[in-house]
Amino acid sequence: MIDAILHGLMAVAQATAPAPAAPAKPATLQAQFDAANAAYEARQCSDAIKLYDAIEARTAGSKNALLVGAVKVRKGICVTRSGDAQGGAALIRQGLPALTKNGAEFTADLRDAHLALGTAAFDAFDYDAAAASYRDALALATGIDRVAPLLALTRTLAFDRDGKALAYAQEARDLATKTPGIGKDVLALIQTRYARVLLNEGKKAEAYTVLKDSLRKQGGLDQRVSSSEVATRADLALAALLNGDRQQAQTYMAYTGAGRMKDDAFSTAIEMKPASCGAATGLKPDDFAVVEFSVSDTGTVEAVNPIYTTGGRDVALAFARAVSDWSWSPTEAVKIPAFFRRATRIELRCSTAVERPSIGEPLNEAFADWMRAQGTTNDWWEQNRARALPLVRADATRARAANDRSALLAADAWLAQSALAPEAERRAAAVEAIALATTMRAPAPVMTYLMLAQNDTPYDAFPRKLIALLNRPEINRDPLSAATIRMMLATHAYPPTPKEDVERLLAAVVASPLPENHPLKVAALLRQADLLAQRGEVAQAKASFDRTGLTSDQCALIAPTPMIQRNGATSSLYPTEAVQMGFQGWAQVEFDIAADGRTMTQRTIAAYPPFVFGDAAQKMVGATRYRSSFRPEGNTACSANIQRFRFQLPG
Repeated sequence: MIDAILHGLMAVAQATAPAPAAPAKPATLQAQFDAANAAYEARQCSDAIKLYDAIEARTAGSKNALLVGAVKVRKGICVTRSGDAQGGAALIRQGLPALTKNGAEFTADLRDAHLALGTAAFDAFDYDAAAASYRDALALATGIDRVAPLLALTRTLAFDRDGKALAYAQEARDLATKTPGIGKDVLALIQTRYARVLLNEGKKAEAYTVLKDSLRKQGGLDQRVSSSEVATRADLALAALLNGDRQQAQTYMAYTGAGRMKDDAFSTAIEMKPASCGAATGLKPDDFAVVEFSVSDTGTVEAVNPIYTTGGRDVALAFARAVSDWSWSPTEAVKIPAFFRRATRIELRCSTAVERPSIGEPLNEAFADWMRAQGTTNDWWEQNRARALPLVRADATRARAANDRSALLAADAWLAQSALAPEAERRAAAVEAIALATTMRAPAPVMTYLMLAQNDTPYDAFPRKLIALLNRPEINRDPLSAATIRMMLATHAYPPTPKEDVERLLAAVVASPLPENHPLKVAALLRQADLLAQRGEVAQAKASFDRTGLTSDQCALIAPTPMIQRNGATSSLYPTEAVQMGFQGWAQVEFDIAADGRTMTQRTIAAYPPFVFGDAAQKMVGATRYRSSFRPEGNTACSANIQRFRFQLPG
């Protein structure tokens, strides 16, 4: 082991290390090293990291490669275990060569290092690199120590369906079964991993049998909810569903504790974009997956682990990558019970939707173009918002200190529109952004963009703010600003703008000097055609539609979703079984809207807990009716809409 070999080297380092300045009785370097290793062995990583940091500071410049390497490797393993897999992997790679040269003396540390590197690669969705590192760890393991790398390989290769994952899982199971003193809980956990591979190999009945045996080893369906018991029960729910036993699936799911949160924080994700169907992802509408992940205190998603998919590895990874970009507000994330944040499962399918920009998108583009002209570019807008938030805040602080107006304006504009930032921070950022843009003599579209981003008006009072902005001469004179505000007024849902005012607003957009094919003008013409058709003026409606340049089966670049006439979401559709079992949760449903306002092709694309609320949400969509839209041949008015339904029990 590393400790025994390095005792002699510590004396050499002690003699050459710079002495600490303050303490009268400084701890010896050997004592620090022993304390760090004791914390490491006890998996008290926060303490171990601090101690290793102190050793590194004390031995800066040391030529003792073995000592430096050992500290780097152990610190890196601890950093990985603390949640920073990539940072830990970087440290391990720095120290690994020195330990590798000494071969067998450092077997255990090298094994743990390769396991940590595998975890970093797995979390980065590089399953080939993960498998290679796990195989390196396996080559250094003997006896029961082989189980950890075997299970890691099982998880990584589970979707390849070439028999390798199953062989690794079987070896782990055999080792545990034959090793004296292995408890039933450990055997159950290993069997559950084995059964998970069986499920992905299509051996559903066999997996169901193995999982039931794991449940028996854990004591059955009792009130205990350890992580291994939850995993077995959740896998049993999946196996029951795949074997056609839906009622039993919900029973097993109930005993995981899923859907029993006291508040609704988990359903309030700021960002929950589904995986897209198509060639870019390799996903098909019929592909289905269950993905497990953690939600950090900062609202980011971590430790994404595909559990099951109907496709192979590429399908599993496509769903996993989509989930990794989800975000929660930090204030909402910490409301989710820690036990559930550590491992939550979601039922997923891909979306067929083609992303349609909002009415404000042309104004957004005008702002981005102007910022680029000022020499300021960043990738915040493309990043996961929870991960971007601390970066934007840091850039705002730097720009303010350096009096960099352009960089500060860009950061403020982002913060002003961020649902992750507290309201006071958003408002302050918006005020500062408008002041900066004014001093920089920003053009009207930029000022309009920033004023609309200012979150200072309740939703029902927003039309009054829009009218006040439209009455400002510099905004009214700017075609893009005026058309954007008029379309926002024309499509505002509550309180709805009077129909005669809507017609006047649309006519003004159509008559504006914007290009004929501008997205805002196309959207106005489509809405104008709808209103004319509702009055029975079909010829005039067709003339407006023809001006859009669209074919009858195309959606506009910017086409407001038709307004709801009858909402199909009612308490009567809350699943009876879910009420009886105390489930709460949510489901996202994708659907098309026909020209006559009916909904079609409803399909659940995400649901929590899995297998509980998807059907009910689809029925709610089916019972919903929208205002009719004019299409010359009665084609679909708006395809691939997405709506999230929340299911909450009273009290």
